[in-house]
Amino acid sequence: MIKIRNLTKSFNGSAPVLNGIDLDIEEGEIVAIIGPSGTGKSTLLRCVNLLETPDAGSISLDGEEVPVAHASKEQTLGLRRKTSFVFQNYGLFLHKTALENIAEGLITVWKQPKAEAYKKAQAILQDIGLADKADSYPASLSGGQQQRVGIGRAMASQSKIMLFDEPTSALDPEWVGEVLQLIKTLATRKQTMLIVTHEMRFAREVADRVVFMEGGKIVEQGPPAQLFDQPKDPRTRAFLQRVTSV
Repeated sequence: MIKIRNLTKSFNGSAPVLNGIDLDIEEGEIVAIIGPSGTGKSTLLRCVNLLETPDAGSISLDGEEVPVAHASKEQTLGLRRKTSFVFQNYGLFLHKTALENIAEGLITVWKQPKAEAYKKAQAILQDIGLADKADSYPASLSGGQQQRVGIGRAMASQSKIMLFDEPTSALDPEWVGEVLQLIKTLATRKQTMLIVTHEMRFAREVADRVVFMEGGKIVEQGPPAQLFDQPKDPRTRAFLQRVTSV
């Protein structure tokens, strides 16, 4: 469904953060990206959504190829409409309620009537277990609740692929479980997802495929059982030994 080819990105002329990334993701597949900090995992997600402009490469989604380094406004908007982004730090509008946060994209991007957008947003709040928080502002919500609203906003877009950038990294430990459970629920619905995560157990349980990145490149990828239990590359083995011994 999505084909990423030769995705390259550097900042201010420094060494590439992404160095020729090639990655295919099938419809309904859940792909988890793991690896050390600073290796380009989050940058990869932001380039897929064109929150960052790559230096080179292309992305094909549903057969439509976008030369992402030179994408037109129409191509950029088209790609963003087919993808949705869940941020580390929730990314909610602080002056809008939970209901308004979920409805905002439906109104401004998809041009849905306000009443229709609010009805859909209310149904999503029910789905994510926050129906009673419709009129609550982010400041009055726990971190877990805010992230669930962020995921609800991504759900509302009905995007082809959902991009998760360390969705639990900003959460207190007590709120991690509820967010991971919601993502697991989406996985059972065969929502296509690309997830950057430091939660190794979660990646093992949820992902269809795990990708290990280091130095801006994909070093190794495969089914969770193979990658976690029998990694082929010594860099993968060394990383897993470090994170599982903590």
